[in-house]
Amino acid sequence: MGEHLFAEIDNDIAEIERVTALIETFGERHKLPEAIVFHMKLAFDELLTNIISYGFVEGTRHKIMASIRLDGDRLEAEIIDDGIAFDPLSAAPPDLDLPVEERDVGGLGIHFIRSVMDHLDYRRSEGRNHFKMVKKVPGEPAK
Repeated sequence: MGEHLFAEIDNDIAEIERVTALIETFGERHKLPEAIVFHMKLAFDELLTNIISYGFVEGTRHKIMASIRLDGDRLEAEIIDDGIAFDPLSAAPPDLDLPVEERDVGGLGIHFIRSVMDHLDYRRSEGRNHFKMVKKVPGEPAK
């Protein structure tokens, strides 16, 4: 079992920066490839922005749990919130063949996350959304 990074944040957009900074530090400590750290930060930014913007009744205070851990060659991340039930994986992929002005608004964030992560999982349990992402970390090349 690898090291675990855990953050509990308020449902406030200003808190997202704290999570992405922790991911940056975690990536440096474990010498993770920059592209993987960048993708993980973008994924957290996108998901947390959506949860905070749309997941709660306006004016109510909530806690959101964000965690990331390195387990061998797997970087596992999870976001847990008690907001409105929403499975981002149920969103239809955007039609990228349409011109930008004809596309539906939204959908690109989860499309990006699907394209850069190796595994995504959503479940609703005990009134909470659990969204998990897994990214394989390439091993050191043989010398």
